[in-house]
Amino acid sequence: MLDLQTDEPTRVSIIVSDGSSSWEISSDGFSTDHHLTLLGFRPGKTHTVAVTLIDEAGNIAEWPRPLQATTAPLPPEFPPISVTSDPEKMEPGVTLFPITGFAQHAGFGGAIVAVNPTGEIVWYHRGGSFTDVRRIANGNLLFIEGERTIIEMDMLGNVLNRWASLSDQSIVEKIPVPTQVFHHEVFQMESGNFLTLSIELRSIDNFPTSATDPNAPTETSDVVGDVVVEFTPQGSIVNEWKLLDLLDPLRINYSSLIGFWNAQFPEAVNGTRDWSHGNAVIHDPRDDSIIVSARHQDAVFKFSRETGQLIWILGPHENWDPGQFGGLLLEPLNEDQFFWQYHQHAPELLPNGNLLLFDNGNFRASPFDPPPGNGVFSRAVEYEIDEASRRVAKVWEYGEFADEVLFAGFVGEADFLTGKGNVLITFGAVSTGGGITPRLIEVTHSFFPEKVFDLSVNQTGWFVYRSERLPSLYP
Repeated sequence: MLDLQTDEPTRVSIIVSDGSSSWEISSDGFSTDHHLTLLGFRPGKTHTVAVTLIDEAGNIAEWPRPLQATTAPLPPEFPPISVTSDPEKMEPGVTLFPITGFAQHAGFGGAIVAVNPTGEIVWYHRGGSFTDVRRIANGNLLFIEGERTIIEMDMLGNVLNRWASLSDQSIVEKIPVPTQVFHHEVFQMESGNFLTLSIELRSIDNFPTSATDPNAPTETSDVVGDVVVEFTPQGSIVNEWKLLDLLDPLRINYSSLIGFWNAQFPEAVNGTRDWSHGNAVIHDPRDDSIIVSARHQDAVFKFSRETGQLIWILGPHENWDPGQFGGLLLEPLNEDQFFWQYHQHAPELLPNGNLLLFDNGNFRASPFDPPPGNGVFSRAVEYEIDEASRRVAKVWEYGEFADEVLFAGFVGEADFLTGKGNVLITFGAVSTGGGITPRLIEVTHSFFPEKVFDLSVNQTGWFVYRSERLPSLYP
């Protein structure tokens, strides 16, 4: 913070230089009392801060000697990042993303990082494991830390609000929300309320025990289903929708039998079954509907916020009860040129009404068909959905026919950039043969997409949940 007072109303202009680059920060309007947040300092450098004052008559005064600010270097365990880019073709701004280390980097934990178009780190915040991070309407950052807490924080790291789920009893200054956990996404609606995902445990009879053998015996299983939760900024739950009631609780994909939530439900005798694994929830204000991504159903589906009734289901048609769900399954327009998304993440509504998402591509098959075995890939894909006819068409993609085909088996996002119309794609956990590492790639939204930004973490053992292009570090 730079605090200064003047004896008559002035506007302040500040130029910060690190010796190789410089940037300008200006105050809004005229005042005698100035409190300016200075952002964008580079790590491990001495910066000069030149201050210029301009009064209402246009007179200019410069502070006679530049101020200096020296920043600490990055921690030695910070992941090494490199960028190749074409700034003229990129969406302007800084790229914000959370990065988390696996076991070999457990001492680091996680960080939210911002880099400029050439890959310089210009802002970061250390903490635990972060998932969804976004800038909300008031300019602050909103994110989930761990699976228990939602935090609103300003760009100086001041925590302004902290919402705690039932599983977080350690925080004193908090807004309690009576739901089991928060996981994967928190979405601010136009009303100011928030949508997030929680979980519930149910005992389900006749649950499948195999994704490869249709004749395997069934059993009574402890099944974890996601719960879509809408709550107010004061912590009151407005409504909740349970996926075990919306979808078929006996339908599975190749990952539905794993025990992701065992620690949350120690009472489960033989472990839990992670049946749905929701990883995204958004609100469509055009018809007051909610869209959810269920990774362990290979399905993105839409339902009415008012009635809770399903509107459509996007995903493979195998193993759905045709009597109950057949009329809701979207049909591909060009079936011979179309294939479904598998284990997808992060559906996003585009200005033209289309749906953009990150198709992880795990298995590329449904039980009880055998996976192809090789040739798996991840992609960003855009679908056009005609709700009246229940038809879907693929209108754009990047990944399958890229110059470098990548497979990221978990996390990821495709984010439409409204200025230049490019797409920022988070290949959040790319399998390299020697481990897992993230890639963030921006491409043009054209028939033959051109790569204009490519961020690599040059070390295995890291993943990035999502990424976002901010016009500036400043709200």
